[in-house]
Amino acid sequence: MMHPAVPLTLGALALSACVSSPAPVARGPIVVDGVEYAVSKRPTGAVEVSRIGRPFENWEGAEARRAADQFCVGRAKTSIRDRFQGAAWLIVEGCA
Repeated sequence: MMHPAVPLTLGALALSACVSSPAPVARGPIVVDGVEYAVSKRPTGAVEVSRIGRPFENWEGAEARRAADQFCVGRAKTSIRDRFQGAAWLIVEGCA
């Protein structure tokens, strides 16, 4: 006979495998080529990038991606759904 705690433990282990890794944490502003960016991860997993000092324009998505890449420790998961929102860029799919 199986001990009643065994199924609970196995179930907890199975569920723990579904939990995603913690979000990257920005250590102060992200600096790329001497320019500072405020980068944060939204609850949806999207990464929001704002340039400090001078707001982004809608054609500066490549610059925002470079800051998001650094925040994501290597690579942001960019897509055609990324968008310019207010004075920031939103990398919808977050970190790769």
